[in-house]
Amino acid sequence: MPITKKKFLSKELDKRTPPWYWIKDSRGFKSITVTLVFVSFWVTTFAYLVSLVDSIGDIKFREFDVGAVSAYLIPILGLYFGRKWTDSKTNQEPKDENNGQ
Repeated sequence: MPITKKKFLSKELDKRTPPWYWIKDSRGFKSITVTLVFVSFWVTTFAYLVSLVDSIGDIKFREFDVGAVSAYLIPILGLYFGRKWTDSKTNQEPKDENNGQ
């Protein structure tokens, strides 16, 4: 691959923006980690609320499994708080508004 083509691809990749559905973090930049935490929180909340009833009509629900929820939430929360801790230690800011975490 010629060098000019590599430079062109590199510039093209730099112009990419995060998807519209990513949620903004506390600094106002779109963040995949905040989006993952938001979605996982609501998924587990929904699972808990549904587990409060045995069934609705013919649909039966399982009991709330704390172990499964912990296995689901702990890595995602670890990613989120690890990212926040790393950002606070290195004091890094994204290049511009479109390049978030």
